[in-house]
Amino acid sequence: MLAYLIAIPFLGAFASYFAERYEVAKARSVALATSLLTLIISIAALSSFLSGKEMFPAQAWDWIPDFGITFTLGVDAMSLSLVLLTALLFVVAIFASWNITQNTKRYYALLLLMEAGLMGVFMALDLFLFYVFWEIVLIPAFFLINGWGGRRRSYAAMKILIYTHLGSLFMFIGFILLYLKAGSFSFFAISDTLSSLDAGFKSFVFLLLFIGFAFKIPLVPFHSWLPDAYTEAPTPVSVLLAGLLSKMGAYGLLRIGVTLLPETFQGYAYAIAVLAVVSVFYSAFAALAQRDIKRLVAFSSVSHMGFIVLGIASLNLIGINGAIFQMVSHGLIVALLFFLTGMLVEKAHSREIPYLGGLITKAPFLGWVLVFASLASLGLPGLSGFVAELSILLGLFNSFAFLAYLAVLSLPLTAGYYLWMLQRAAFGATSELVEKARSDVAWHEAVPVLVLVILITVLGLYPAPLMNMISTTSQAIVALIGGI
Repeated sequence: MLAYLIAIPFLGAFASYFAERYEVAKARSVALATSLLTLIISIAALSSFLSGKEMFPAQAWDWIPDFGITFTLGVDAMSLSLVLLTALLFVVAIFASWNITQNTKRYYALLLLMEAGLMGVFMALDLFLFYVFWEIVLIPAFFLINGWGGRRRSYAAMKILIYTHLGSLFMFIGFILLYLKAGSFSFFAISDTLSSLDAGFKSFVFLLLFIGFAFKIPLVPFHSWLPDAYTEAPTPVSVLLAGLLSKMGAYGLLRIGVTLLPETFQGYAYAIAVLAVVSVFYSAFAALAQRDIKRLVAFSSVSHMGFIVLGIASLNLIGINGAIFQMVSHGLIVALLFFLTGMLVEKAHSREIPYLGGLITKAPFLGWVLVFASLASLGLPGLSGFVAELSILLGLFNSFAFLAYLAVLSLPLTAGYYLWMLQRAAFGATSELVEKARSDVAWHEAVPVLVLVILITVLGLYPAPLMNMISTTSQAIVALIGGI
């Protein structure tokens, strides 16, 4: 089942490319069918997981046996949550791609290749395999931004390639050092070997790994690629970059940084938490200065990813639960926000806040959903963002009370830039651009928006099922910390 989650989008990428080339079917239809099938299989995987509540027995195949490299896959509650999020957001991204008409066969092929890579990242239990999938994700992201992005797309695509690939090289050097000690890239073999290694070596390896993850999350000062990439990317790719690409870094930090090197991570936890607090505040102030809604959401994403890192750095059950919950919650909320910015451009031909106004009056569906998504992102009680941030802050308070007090002070800033944006864009006098805007909502726009709204609301009102599921992973991680 796990192998299918990679194979189906990978084969679907070729099918969507050649289907349109040979006029068998539209590339979009093949891509949509592929992504829906992947979503169905991921839901089936969830059903199987819930019956046992353990990591799926690793499925391993010899790949390059001379170098101890295997094709090993497995999931636990955390990775399965992200697999489900990946499958869902790619369906959303394809609906968001409805109006893309240029080179559609290449576009959808790259999109599905990116899905296969992300699925691999969240399921790989061999560090070499993890790195291969990690880099596979970057290749289609580069071409999607460069081929279908905005006015500065070439600059943004090259920037994301250079920055994140540079970080990946640091991470891969760390993997090589671990391989030289264990004689294998297997997650389990390395885990068994690390207990006998000296603290200085583990500290050096951890710093290499952390740099790679920090670029991808991203944390300040490794973040400067993100606002340009998110802003210049086409709307569907922005949905995927913000909803999933940044989660790769947080997932890697938990899966590898904490699980393999718990003692070393504990030694750096306070410094990492300080860096995360800086990231939260820097990004919040930057968001206040933005005129472009898409760029505002991009900086907001950096700030929210900082909260995820705070939850991880707390190294206690409630904080790690909150971090994993926030990965899912933020993925849904930021996907909705970027989807709405794409609808703004389609209907009002602008994302510039000063030129908007009165959306509620002229386009009530778009305006009210923008209000909903903004309130969800700022952490309104009853929505998923509140549950995640409250858990993170409680966990952080138990570990680093002073940093928790500081982090709380960022919440009014988040409310400030979202409410100020809504005051100018959604309410007030109707601007000339909005007056001329189209108010119609097509079914392919309404369906994914409503699905995201429902999920954000359900997780906010009844978070127990997801929280209970991810607790199985959090408890295992906390047990590792407690066993030091």
